[in-house]
Order: sequence, then structure tokens, then C-alpha cells
Amino acid sequence: MSPFLGSNNPLFGLKHFVCIGLCIVLIAALFLLLRKKSFRTMCGVFFYCGIVSEIVKIFYYSHTNEAKYGGILPKTDLPFHLCSIQIIFITILYLFHNEKLNRFLLSFMRPSCLFGGIAAILIPTASARNGGWIITTQYFGYHAILVVFSLYLYASKEIEFKLSDYLNCLKFLLVLMFFAFYINSILYDGTTEMNFMYVISPPQDGLPFLNKNQGWFVYVLKYATLIITCVTLSYIVPIVKSIKEKLGKPAVENTETNE
Repeated sequence: MSPFLGSNNPLFGLKHFVCIGLCIVLIAALFLLLRKKSFRTMCGVFFYCGIVSEIVKIFYYSHTNEAKYGGILPKTDLPFHLCSIQIIFITILYLFHNEKLNRFLLSFMRPSCLFGGIAAILIPTASARNGGWIITTQYFGYHAILVVFSLYLYASKEIEFKLSDYLNCLKFLLVLMFFAFYINSILYDGTTEMNFMYVISPPQDGLPFLNKNQGWFVYVLKYATLIITCVTLSYIVPIVKSIKEKLGKPAVENTETNE
């Protein structure tokens, strides 16, 4: 049997390494192709890729779980994870033209698409590793698009991100964390554990840092710390620039006073 088939494809096994390599090639090719396109064009690419991805996922999991759910999409596959919820945000960006709202969403999507997409590629779900080629392609292809979109936002000169965007991103993260707690509780049916945005437990067992070895509360604190650290690193340039500007203002004012 091919090593790509069956249900025994571990993290960083042969199939996983092949998928990582293909994602790197796809991300590099798409970024070089799209980096000079307009923001509107980039949003359109992400929007239509996201729609196709979600359609594939809906039909695949509805069909796979037909014997158990009768053709209904399992609750665990609703688009409420950090990566899948981006489809909702890109739909707003593409269909509506509210500059203030769009900038608020982009301040969050810039780091979350990058780190979320990379994390998902490095720690894929069991179904992505062990499922058929359709769901594997959907999973890794979609997360590669997330990374490309984020890299576009970093490279684009159309939008200059500032310290205020960093603060807005942190605010949005807080809102999403509460949303994740609530949606997991609402959808919990007493048998299947919901774990949207991984606020209940780690994405995989045995991770070196993200684990529940010291209990759930410590896990959530470590998880939040990791996310804040990643977001801060992604905004390090505007943060440093803002600090320099604030430190430089008194000197300018004193020079003007002396004159």
C-alpha cells in the first residue's frame, strides 16, 4: 500500500514532509505571482479560494460522516477555528468597503493568517494526514493561501500598519477568545468535545510547550502568551518606530525652545 494512503501518517512522516515541501513551493510561486497585484485582486483570490475550500470540506465531511450524521456536516467542522474563520473576514473585505472596519480586520489577519497558516501546515489535523487526496489538498492548499495573503500584507505598500493596528489586533484576539469559549460550550453535545481555536486542549498530544501537563489553566496561559508573542513580533517594526518617534519628540521640542 502507498505510504500516502491509510491511517498511519504521523506528524513529520513521509506524507507530511511531502505536503510541507509542496506548500513551500506553492507559497513561493503564488507570492511571486501576486505580490504586485492590487489589494482588491488579492482579496478576490483569497475569497474564491476560500469558497472552493469550504465547499470541498463541507461535501467531504458530510459524505464521510453520512452513516453517523445522515449527510449533516459535523459540528466540529464548522468554520470557527482561527484559520477557517478567516473566510468570514475575507468575505467582509471583498464584498463591503468600510475602510475603518476593513483596517480593523486586516490588523488581525496580518499576523493570524501567517502564524495560523504556518502552524496548521506544521501541525496538521489527523484527517488531513490520513484522509484522501481531496481533503489533504484542500487542507494544505487553503493554509498555504493564508500564508500568501499575509505575506502580501507585509510586502504591500498600499497599507502602512501602525502601533494602533497592533493594539486593535490584541483587542480582537481578546474578543475571539471569549467567542471561542462560548461557541465551544454552545455546540458541546455531551459526547463530542468541541475545541475551536484550541482553547480547550492542544491541537495535538505530546507537544513540547502547548500541553496540559500542568492542567488546563496553565495551558491557556501558555497558549495566550505564545499568541501575544507572535503578534508582537509581527508588529515589531511599527512598535519600534512608534517608540523612536515618542523618544525623539522631546528632543525636537527642546531644540525649538532653545532657538
